Amino acid sequence: MITYWPKKPGTELNSHVASLFKKVYIKLNFNLYNKTSQILSIDILDACIKQELFKIVLLELEILILDIIELDINVSDIHLLNKRMLIDLVSKSMYNFVQVCNTDTALSKNLYFSSSSILCRRISMEHKLLLNNLVVYLVFGTSGSSMNAYLFPLDKTPVQHVEILLDNLVIQLADLIFFKLVNSEVGIADLFKFLKVNRMCRNTYVSARSIATFKNNLLWNNHISYYIQQPRIIYNNRYQVWIFSTKGLHCQYIYAYREDELVMLSKIQTLVIILLEIQDFVLPKFQALVLSVGRLWIYGFRYLITNSFKMVVKSIAILTRVR
Repeated sequence: MITYWPKKPGTELNSHVASLFKKVYIKLNFNLYNKTSQILSIDILDACIKQELFKIVLLELEILILDIIELDINVSDIHLLNKRMLIDLVSKSMYNFVQVCNTDTALSKNLYFSSSSILCRRISMEHKLLLNNLVVYLVFGTSGSSMNAYLFPLDKTPVQHVEILLDNLVIQLADLIFFKLVNSEVGIADLFKFLKVNRMCRNTYVSARSIATFKNNLLWNNHISYYIQQPRIIYNNRYQVWIFSTKGLHCQYIYAYREDELVMLSKIQTLVIILLEIQDFVLPKFQALVLSVGRLWIYGFRYLITNSFKMVVKSIAILTRVR
């Protein structure tokens, strides 16, 4: 049986929100290993450090929700302030992560939100899907939502959908926070020393070379994701979400209306969209042409083999009569 998210603020909504946060806290005790082929910056982290980072993000989100309720912020204000709230959420989570891990070094000063990196640009573009919609659900229920981003009727939003949005926010912000550290401008040797001294790494990363390989693969993956995968996802009205499961971290795609984001794409991303359009136009016709040529070739080959066989049979018959 499908359980739907409450329509308006009240005791029922508060109960659902509390249960939802409790459920996610419990998930943090599951396997937190990345089970996908995509690389996250937090893949390098020890399980305990990763769990602590998730808890910090989740706690800061709780504080943000309580502040919104206390300040009596309406839905329109949330839409206007969403990006600022996201930046504050990331910054406070970064600061608390530094304090909890006791990383009082020069390297930790690189933990600040900036829109210069590709990952930050992608997060900034998706800030409404990442935070805005979730905050509206948690504070106002489905009645406060004027969103047409999803296919659900406003009063028939499944609880599981809101749970997926919460999982996704926690994982993506944790990944963003640690990405800023891994992508710092210090040398690989200093980064390796920093990670080892603070006992952040998994046991598989035991050398500066392994750290360098991981960092290069991470940067390459983010470039591919930003310039190729994201335009394709936006063009197809999809949104990639990360979720917790008993077997580890997984990602999946959900429907999301994203036509408005097409104008925000860079020139390279727009070029990818154009190439997709060309592909959609040319590929079916090319496939039909190849199929027709293949059929003609098969027909011609069969015709040649059949006639050759007939000629051989006739020749044998003539030779037999002559003898």
